[in-house]
Amino acid sequence: MTSEQIFDKCVEIYEILNDNNKETEAKRELFYLLDEIQDKALYPPILNHLIRQFGLYPYMNQSTSILEDRFLLECFKTNIGEDEPKVLHREQSRVLKRLLSNDSLILSAPTSFGKSFIIDALIAIKKPKNILIIVPTISLLDETRRRLTRKFYDYKIITTTQQTKLENNNIFIFSPERAVEYFSFIRKENIKLDFFIVDEFYKISKEYENERFAPLQNAILKYTNISSQRYYVCPNIDKINNKNSILCEGMEFECLNFNTVFININKCYKEQNFKKEQKIIDIIKRDEKTLVYTKSQNSIKNVYAILSKNDVVENSNILLENFSKWLSKYYGKHYLNNALKIGIGIHHGKLHRCLSQLQVKLFDEKDLLKTIISTSSLIEGINIPAKNLILWDNKNGSKIINHLTYKNIIGRSGRMFKYFIGEVYLFESPNEDNNQEKILDVEIKSESLSINDEINNEIPNNIQVEVENNQLEIIKLIGKDKFNLLKKEASLKNDLEVIIKIIQILQSEDFNSEIFTYLFNDEPDKWYILSKIATIREFHCRNINDINNVELVKKISRNWIKPLPELIKDMQIDLDDFFKFENHVAFKVASLFSDINILQKILYPEKWIDISSFVTKLSNAFLPSVVYTLEEFGLPRIISKKLHECKFINFENKELTLEQVLDKFKEYTAGDIINILKENNLYDDFEDYILNYFYDGLG
Repeated sequence: MTSEQIFDKCVEIYEILNDNNKETEAKRELFYLLDEIQDKALYPPILNHLIRQFGLYPYMNQSTSILEDRFLLECFKTNIGEDEPKVLHREQSRVLKRLLSNDSLILSAPTSFGKSFIIDALIAIKKPKNILIIVPTISLLDETRRRLTRKFYDYKIITTTQQTKLENNNIFIFSPERAVEYFSFIRKENIKLDFFIVDEFYKISKEYENERFAPLQNAILKYTNISSQRYYVCPNIDKINNKNSILCEGMEFECLNFNTVFININKCYKEQNFKKEQKIIDIIKRDEKTLVYTKSQNSIKNVYAILSKNDVVENSNILLENFSKWLSKYYGKHYLNNALKIGIGIHHGKLHRCLSQLQVKLFDEKDLLKTIISTSSLIEGINIPAKNLILWDNKNGSKIINHLTYKNIIGRSGRMFKYFIGEVYLFESPNEDNNQEKILDVEIKSESLSINDEINNEIPNNIQVEVENNQLEIIKLIGKDKFNLLKKEASLKNDLEVIIKIIQILQSEDFNSEIFTYLFNDEPDKWYILSKIATIREFHCRNINDINNVELVKKISRNWIKPLPELIKDMQIDLDDFFKFENHVAFKVASLFSDINILQKILYPEKWIDISSFVTKLSNAFLPSVVYTLEEFGLPRIISKKLHECKFINFENKELTLEQVLDKFKEYTAGDIINILKENNLYDDFEDYILNYFYDGLG
């Protein structure tokens, strides 16, 4: 655009802005203008001043602004832990001011608001000693860890429950489940939190998060009383019910509808002669960054099949080719291998974490992955910007997506400084009513309290009665004295029905507690306890073709020993089912045996049996503990195994800690590790990219 055209457009937007109740329209026109100009160096003073009117200060070009506007930008510059202070927009600054005044806030704001900037600024300015951040997914946990590691070198950042060596300044970043598990250590060490942050706070509601609301409620109940200040964030809530609930008592609700990008909604499903297949091909062929939301893994496969049959990418990329070859060699056959060759990635919650992270990294780079087909795992859990967002399905699994999930999905299109205009293509109706008030019901549920949790008097009476009735069920089975001992143990992970089944198995006439001793050896055929626990429904992994789950657990116990393609062949399942089953073992089966261990120690104290070592094996999917954790940090088990082979680190050392391993890596560079692999003839193309990504997150 010429200077004259920019000037004329600014005048036009000023006229719209001065017209009553047309600020939204004027702001939209501003975003389209910025999108068309692209180059910030071309902003004239009139445009900078116009941007100022909307409070979008970070978009202003200080060097081409008038003196008054330059002075304003200096006032809004804030330390966020980087080398140079950053300019906050008007509403970010207002929220930060309240937090610096020690207010505890629940903030509802759009996805593009920039809520993480506020957290970083608060840490940089206030320098709290102990901070807990609860995030909904492991993907978001790693992204948060990487961001804060780069900025705050003087903090120990803790992301796993095995990390118990603390420093003077600590940032704990946990999923709700990990936060609950870690609380016993926090309480034992008498640690107080200066700041407690919950991301995606709306997941506290059973209405919006039926499966995982309970651990989040439990975590908030546990940590509230040891926290000086709280900050809970979520998108697009108009009102909160039960504001006096113990879950948010003493907090103020702040609702800000302040957008930093414009999202253009295209209701494709209403178009005449609309066909999903043709429309997605047309969009992908534009060669723009595109996220495709689908309801399930099967739906991902269907979308990939459509794209693979059509020429959606003209030229392959050598880096993606190498990634594809690497996957074929170490993971065996999978449609992801071929998808990468045409610039397409896939993302779902069961995929190995390092593979998910690498694809997000490749998507974030300019000329590599152009498209990711995803379930809600990526859309809800990580801040990845895209020009286009395609809503292929209007369901999450078998259920119609709710309002907040829908807002989270479309919020992935457009991003500050990158895409002023986000394009959303609705291939199915989201059944969204924009006029309906969006209410978050912050109501505590009995499921959020473990059977052996202490009952807080602040919990509503009806919930206390429910929990006490549940506890009476357990007392009937094991007696009052044993139940009192149980209350001193860590929180049980399973619900009442499962706990009762476990107790019934442990107390049955034909049960001999000596059966647990077989778990201490490496002969899976002698793990007889598996067959007994298999009578509990939760032991079984849903949607795995009628294969004996007991046999699958025995076979996956060779996870570290056998190459993955060979292991999958032994298990007689495909790679997708392996991802699913490994995840099931590490979470569901491990949680069952964790509760079994607590209960058997209470019921048979004279036997002095402790199967926590077996629980640890399960929770690490039978990989060495540190190897499994390193995958969260972006280092695949394949490379860990190679480094074990060339004696760089002995990962089979049971005393080895994550801190020791990370310290060892920090003594070397990514280039050093690559050379070690090459010297031992263990290097494969693409592993340089993996190792550089891994090292980028070490700080």
